[in-house]
Amino acid sequence: MDYNKVAKDILKYVGGENNVASAAHCATRLRLVIKDEKKVDKKKIERMDDVKGVFQSSGQLQIIIGQGLVNKVYKEFVQGTNITEASLGDAKKAAMKNMNPFERFARMLSNIFVPIIPAIVASGLLMGLLGMFETFHWVDSKSGIVVLLDMFSNAAFVFLPVLIAFSAAKEFGTNQFLAAALGGIMIHPNLQNAWTLGEGVKNSITIYGVHVSMVGYQGTVLPILIAVWVMGYIERGLRKIVPNVLDILVTPFLTLMSTAFFSLLIIGPGGRWIGDGISFGLQALYNTAGPFAGILFGGLYSTIVITGIHHSFHAIEAGLLSNPHIGKNFLLPIWSMANVAQGGAALAVYFKTKDKKIKSIAAPASLSCLLGITEPAIFGVNLRFTKPFIAGAIGGAVGGGYVVLTKVAMTAVGVTGIPGTAIVKQGSIIHYLIGLVLAFACAFVVTFILGIKEENQDINQSEEDDNVDQKADLEEKIASPMNGASMSLRDVPDKTFSDELLGKGIAVEPEDGIVVAPVSGTINLVFETKHALAITTENGVEILIHIGIDTVKLNGEGFKAFVKTGDKVRRGDKLIEFDLDLVKEKAQSPITAVVITNTDDMKFVKKLGFGSVNRGDDLVLVGVR
Repeated sequence: MDYNKVAKDILKYVGGENNVASAAHCATRLRLVIKDEKKVDKKKIERMDDVKGVFQSSGQLQIIIGQGLVNKVYKEFVQGTNITEASLGDAKKAAMKNMNPFERFARMLSNIFVPIIPAIVASGLLMGLLGMFETFHWVDSKSGIVVLLDMFSNAAFVFLPVLIAFSAAKEFGTNQFLAAALGGIMIHPNLQNAWTLGEGVKNSITIYGVHVSMVGYQGTVLPILIAVWVMGYIERGLRKIVPNVLDILVTPFLTLMSTAFFSLLIIGPGGRWIGDGISFGLQALYNTAGPFAGILFGGLYSTIVITGIHHSFHAIEAGLLSNPHIGKNFLLPIWSMANVAQGGAALAVYFKTKDKKIKSIAAPASLSCLLGITEPAIFGVNLRFTKPFIAGAIGGAVGGGYVVLTKVAMTAVGVTGIPGTAIVKQGSIIHYLIGLVLAFACAFVVTFILGIKEENQDINQSEEDDNVDQKADLEEKIASPMNGASMSLRDVPDKTFSDELLGKGIAVEPEDGIVVAPVSGTINLVFETKHALAITTENGVEILIHIGIDTVKLNGEGFKAFVKTGDKVRRGDKLIEFDLDLVKEKAQSPITAVVITNTDDMKFVKKLGFGSVNRGDDLVLVGVR
């Protein structure tokens, strides 16, 4: 490849350097933030021999070059230009400018609340378990251990402003520790507990004639969000005018003091009023519209999941939980019904399809929906045929209507499906389970009635090009690098892999976070973010192992590599460990692609089957020319 020519041609077809706001690259793709998309000629880029694909996603133009090549093209692309070289994190922030205001707002809320979900889930789960223990009189509610556990269970909600402040500071570009201190001020013990406002008279003090209510903001969401956003502007403004020699003393002091006063005088009361308005408005809709609200929200939720905007709902749900007059999450049960319904539709596909490969995906995908994980079912099965996805939406509407009718509510956020029973409020578990059955069964039946369209399905699948009868003088077996369920690359929720733009191969949905060498060979490349690596066997088979979808944005968080570029490895040697729960939480999917990147040089690439696999099980047979 002539890297310079490829780079210059791409630069020309994207409208020149003046049309590129910033550039970055990941394991396989050149990621460009474009100023004017009308100037980009995608067709000419796609026709380039060395470009494997191009598409627009998340505000970025992503051009697929290939592992080991993209970094060289990127170097030539930015060399001698004024294009801003950005990290992947910076590129994503720049890409947000290409989103509409609603998309940017949703992405911002998602970035803030997704990191704190584990704390809220842990507290809510404990709260639900304690409630169940007390309901069935398994423990004495006045015992010391229960008192202590009750304190543990509500800590995340009491100190929610501090958690939000620390997370929001990163998003708003201000000092995280100053933000945490601001959150501490807003829940200081000298302020009346926000949850006891109805039990006594509010205290107030007077400062230069201005009355300040001595009321805390324990458990609130909106006041601290607005306060940290304002803090970011104040801090950045001060840094422009404060001399560098005084910056470390003066800027933090003035930033915290001014924001704290402003927050207690204006932002806090106003934010509480707006937040309560949103919470009470939703509650009014919930109470007034009744089951219709559940039908509407349950039917639409899976469509919202496809856009990724659903993560922004965590802010609303946290506000409902922390409001002393509401104190429950009545939205999450509806989302749970929608998730489980997609599983019912996927199970119906399992029985309806004649394609063994789809069967091997549909059954485990259906099970994962019952556990609250919908990506395999939505992207790998239901959207593939469309009608099952619609049936899932209908099932979600039916289940959503039922849980609203029976007033099912939860004590946390983020946990759905069968595990969600642990956070269902007392007295609602039976109705919650009935709702799950209704949603699942309805989606299953509707899918059976609507059917699925499979004509030409087998003819067009690239797996038919495996040419299983071909023989080669030299064959190489590629093993599974992890425990889990193997599936076709076509079912990976990423166009780069599903369209086999990097080559043929197979995918695995992991059960744990251990990755071993699928072959013996040499490590060609370990990416800095440790989410992907490349191996070449002695026979010249080049293999890319890409852990998860969109895991590059984690910047190595949760990943640990045991090898480096140039190392010799034997089949079964440990390569990488990663935090599977973290990947599920922060990335699009944990599904791992194992791709033969020089497929064109091979005589054939034959998949040996799909289904449950262990590390070391043979998955692919490659015929070397």
